[in-house]
Amino acid sequence: MYILSQDRKVLIQFGGEDGFTMLNITRNFGGKDKYAIAASGTQVMGLYPEEKNALDELAKILEALEEGRKTYTMN
Repeated sequence: MYILSQDRKVLIQFGGEDGFTMLNITRNFGGKDKYAIAASGTQVMGLYPEEKNALDELAKILEALEEGRKTYTMN
């Protein structure tokens, strides 16, 4: 599945031989948004004001994976 970042500037392939294998939530120090979803811990895909918002976005990505969707655009 391809995932387009929240700012529409980064497109990653999630899964497969050449794609990222991990999305995680990490603290973003500085700025107004305190939590980030990162691909393999390096590529920031989205920034969120609260951890719950980031968890909700990860749940939506998981739902898209389970449905077999080919693309997902982060909110």
